Amino acid sequence: MSKSHPVPICRSDQLAELGKWCFSVLYRGAPEPALVVRFNGTVFGYLNHCAHMPRTLDCERDGVFDPSGRYLQCSMHGICYDPVSGRSLSEICLDKSLTAIKVAEQEGWIYLIDKHARLESPES
Repeated sequence: MSKSHPVPICRSDQLAELGKWCFSVLYRGAPEPALVVRFNGTVFGYLNHCAHMPRTLDCERDGVFDPSGRYLQCSMHGICYDPVSGRSLSEICLDKSLTAIKVAEQEGWIYLIDKHARLESPES
């Protein structure tokens, strides 16, 4: 994956506010689940792994935002994360963060632009 050749993940209109789009990447050579979310109109990308346990954030329910819509939340144990920084806000995982992957949104598309990640296959 070259920075000069961004790879499309999904169309912008497929990711609603507080929504998620799941996909798979090869991250530093290993297959990993990933997701993009839209928060306050901006798109953020993360590997889809809770910092507390090796589970996806949406392992027990479809959404990844808490009921207030202010935080990303693991559906297994309720660990909350800042959707902008990925940093844990829960005492049990203090000083831990989700692994960010670089994404960009332009001209109606969301692109993977992370030099450590390569798009594997869409899961939507």
